[in-house]
Amino acid sequence: MAPAGAVDPTCRVVEVRFQPQGFPKQNTPSGREELSPQIAVWVEAAEGAFRKDLYVTRAVGVYGIGNRPGLDTLKSHFRWPYGRRPSSLPIWAHRRNKTYGFVVMGGRCSNKYDPANPTLSSCPKDFAGFSSDDDRTIAYHFPVSSDEPYFCSPSGKKTQNIGGVDVVSCASSFYGSKGWYASGYTSVYPPRADLKIQGGSDHSDVLRFGRDNDVAAISAATPPNGRVVDPPVRWFTNSGVPDGDYVMWVEANIEGDFNAYYPPGQCKPDINAEWDHLGQDYIGQPSVVYKVPFRLDQSGRIATSVDYAGYADRLGRNGTVHPPDSTISQSGGSGADRFRVVADENGSWRVKVSVSPCDPSTCEMPMAPAALEVADVTDATMTLRFPVPDGPPASSYQVRYQVGMPITDENWDRASPAPPTNLAPPGNKVSTRILGLSARTKYYVAVRPVNRCGMVGPITTVEAETQNPNFYTLSGCFVATAAYGSELAPEVDMLRRFRDEKLLTHPIGQLAVAGYYSVSPSLSTVIADSDGLRELSRRALRPVLTVARNVLGSSGGNR
Repeated sequence: MAPAGAVDPTCRVVEVRFQPQGFPKQNTPSGREELSPQIAVWVEAAEGAFRKDLYVTRAVGVYGIGNRPGLDTLKSHFRWPYGRRPSSLPIWAHRRNKTYGFVVMGGRCSNKYDPANPTLSSCPKDFAGFSSDDDRTIAYHFPVSSDEPYFCSPSGKKTQNIGGVDVVSCASSFYGSKGWYASGYTSVYPPRADLKIQGGSDHSDVLRFGRDNDVAAISAATPPNGRVVDPPVRWFTNSGVPDGDYVMWVEANIEGDFNAYYPPGQCKPDINAEWDHLGQDYIGQPSVVYKVPFRLDQSGRIATSVDYAGYADRLGRNGTVHPPDSTISQSGGSGADRFRVVADENGSWRVKVSVSPCDPSTCEMPMAPAALEVADVTDATMTLRFPVPDGPPASSYQVRYQVGMPITDENWDRASPAPPTNLAPPGNKVSTRILGLSARTKYYVAVRPVNRCGMVGPITTVEAETQNPNFYTLSGCFVATAAYGSELAPEVDMLRRFRDEKLLTHPIGQLAVAGYYSVSPSLSTVIADSDGLRELSRRALRPVLTVARNVLGSSGGNR
């Protein structure tokens, strides 16, 4: 782009709008959940040549779920840590004509990989005697693991209602494998970009992941369901992009979007049966793609599309666009209805593309926001606020956050994208809410303005620490459930409350809970099949129940 304030008569701004719809998914451990789509937006020349990435949701663009350790048939759940997801956005991934290293399970000790011989390993066995770099399981990777900055343990998440919003985040810190590049294999998906340091058990390849990821810069938080994306996805062009005919592509996919033609059953059982009860099948209807041909010029034209152009391979094995047919759902936020039909002065559309000349008077750079304020801090959320500065208006205020080090121009792309703030006149406060944070953790938060011609301004930062954990619901009381025969047993409920309200609010208690979850799934499988062991387990739990009743009774004992 030309420097701020310069006039470029060839400059155009292309804006892309759509409204995501959450797909309501039933029968999850926490009840009814609304799932948001993974989305990619890119532009091609009319003859099909790839031109430019414009936007990709952060799970694929920053956290690398398309290319991470674990078979693609492993199950899924909230911030599930393992299992590459080539079915996420395969049309986008394949049409880019780019490849990256292929990430597999392992760490510093890893130097062998052969999918035909999955027990081949150069790493020590885990404490349970299993290969620690086996791609077929979510379990027993301790020798190749390190602290995980984003993904959850497969055995636990927490849910709580904060300000009328259901907030889901990791129940506790997780120690997991980051993987390594298997020699001779490639992926069309970028690896994760957020790993900034190498842990003692990590392979040296983890420091290459962020350098190899070339889409983190255009990645952003998933747009909220139920309203048109705002600000729109924008493409700013100049003399390097000639006027002419182009095609805007928008791809969308949702995990667990099943129908009669695409039922569950594609995920394989974990090779360690004691862990197979965790997670859910996710491979449902494939991603769908929308195409909007448009003309890049000074005319200010608007182009729209209401019908999807086709769908991808269900498993993401190629970039083929299959023509629309009756196998893809058309309503309820499912299938082709992942974007809502919007009606306005331009007619009815699911994707709208607007083209207009750049206005040189709007290319001045907005002032960097000052007086950043972090408010409404809980154990899992915080709200960033600041007054809009005087001077030229911004087209958006981008926000990112991370743990471990301040955010700078050099590491901005590798920080986690948060939703952009709203816009307002100078002097008015704008804000954005950051969800899914870890308790008792120091976060660095940064914001930067973007001018009306797409150029970014200076970064302003602030620090904040989340609170101690409040009461929340954590899935899984494995041994107690096996001993008493049901998750609804009053003894199980008492132990669950004791864990959530007391143990998880204290560091020593958290260590005890973490230790319990490292062994309890395998123990519970054995206990559940033996009446004798169930009775022994109930006897062993009686002293714990006595303590729980006394402690909860002294503090009211109610949720």
